[in-house]
Amino acid sequence: MLTSKDVTRQSFTTTTMRRGYDEREVDDFLDRVIDTLRYYEQGGRPGPQEPDAPHDSAGLAQRASRWLRGDPEP
Repeated sequence: MLTSKDVTRQSFTTTTMRRGYDEREVDDFLDRVIDTLRYYEQGGRPGPQEPDAPHDSAGLAQRASRWLRGDPEP
């Protein structure tokens, strides 16, 4: 199953004999996209996804408060 991250991070190998990408890689990727879209169209739901980086909301709030007060960066 594909996630939006998979689509964003997808890259294809360029060919050496002609301009463009390896057709098989592109076709395989598009097959996965089609399977994923069909799954969603039939009522499937995506599973939970891991965040890229942990969120530090307390640290973010402290940095925002310091910025609003005009405090220098530590």
